[in-house]
Amino acid sequence: MNNSSQNNFDLIRLFAASQVAVSHTAGYFDVGSLILSILSLFPGVPIFFFVSGYLIYGSYEQSSKNSNTNLNFFHKRFLRLYPALWLCFVISLILTWYSGYLSGVEFSMLDFIAWTIAQNTIFQFYNPDFMRGYGVGVINGSLWTISVEIQFYLLTPFIFYLLKKFKFVSVLLVILILVFANVLNPSWNENLNIYQKFFGVSFVPWLYMFILGSLAYKYSSFLKILRGTHFLIILGLFIISYFLTKDIGWSNNINPISYLLMAATIMKIAYTKPHLSDTILKKNDISYGIYIFHMPIANYFLYQETVGIVGFIITAILTVIVAILSWFFYEKKFLLLKKSALRKNS
Repeated sequence: MNNSSQNNFDLIRLFAASQVAVSHTAGYFDVGSLILSILSLFPGVPIFFFVSGYLIYGSYEQSSKNSNTNLNFFHKRFLRLYPALWLCFVISLILTWYSGYLSGVEFSMLDFIAWTIAQNTIFQFYNPDFMRGYGVGVINGSLWTISVEIQFYLLTPFIFYLLKKFKFVSVLLVILILVFANVLNPSWNENLNIYQKFFGVSFVPWLYMFILGSLAYKYSSFLKILRGTHFLIILGLFIISYFLTKDIGWSNNINPISYLLMAATIMKIAYTKPHLSDTILKKNDISYGIYIFHMPIANYFLYQETVGIVGFIITAILTVIVAILSWFFYEKKFLLLKKSALRKNS
């Protein structure tokens, strides 16, 4: 098991995005099933944060081989993140306008501009008061994690330096402090004031998840122990730890021990039959589209009162269609510019 480019991370990200989308839409459309209970065992956001830590650290290591490391790295991150995010905002506006909501609510141009700037820069968690009456009250609540991801990207050069220059014990101490912040977050942070709200959408409670992914990439030799461990043993330990602690109330419904075991499960899946992802997906990645497009679509139908299983199914189908179209006719064209970034900055 190593850092081979042949892995199943695209499939893992697709699962994580689908978990978030299905969980959100099923909850809002009041659709419950055994499948949703099973999906709740594997929270998509923590999976994303770990996988992101692993892949982004690897991306920065590759960029470090270029003459301008940071320019190369941030150019690639920009191309992956922002074009689809901007398209999502345009689609959100179109759906909100088409629903008739904007014609019936009062808002100032300043409010609209502030919201537009926030959604298209780094403050995606911001939701203006004039949107509180549309759908669930937040047009795309999933995007708070985009703000966190951007913070991870900005911190990656420092994390790379930390893991390269400091001893593992020092890094472990930093992780323990961050774990403490994560554990305290749900009990201390009641979102009663702006400071608590900002803390919840800052990198602080979530950074340990990202750094663990970075450590998994840097110290891939330690992951060889997973070769001799049966998948069901790792998965079983994770499920046991989850059920023993699930009623305590953790950030994003997972405690640090369970998260560590889930990370081991992810790595086992990523490098077991590593050709599986490319065989199924052919290197196509619609996970980002599913993640960012599902709530604008769901909110449209919720506002139209298309509820229950019908609303859920229509939202699911349209989300997949929009994500596929976005990938093949929009996102891939921007990702091709990554190659020019490699040539220019090498």
